[in-house]
Amino acid sequence: MSNWVQTMPSAEAYGLNKVLFQLHHNAGDLARYQQDAQAYLAGYELTPRAHQAILGNDVEQLYLLGCNPYLLRAHCIGMRIPEADSLAALRRAARS
Repeated sequence: MSNWVQTMPSAEAYGLNKVLFQLHHNAGDLARYQQDAQAYLAGYELTPRAHQAILGNDVEQLYLLGCNPYLLRAHCIGMRIPEADSLAALRRAARS
């Protein structure tokens, strides 16, 4: 499944998508992440830039690294990223 930036998802994209899926689809994971994001992410093999993009809620970078847009949308909602901010980040990504 592509995110419309990458034709074939990379291993880095797979890791990001796995984290976002688990984070927003498993009961208790979001609370654990919000309590200690570093400890939560330690359970996943992520590249340093993927790790930073998740910690920083960098929507533009997450998309460019291969996050599925539907998982990214769920992440924005779950992390209470204002819609105007997430849409602006995606517009910047579209210009990249």
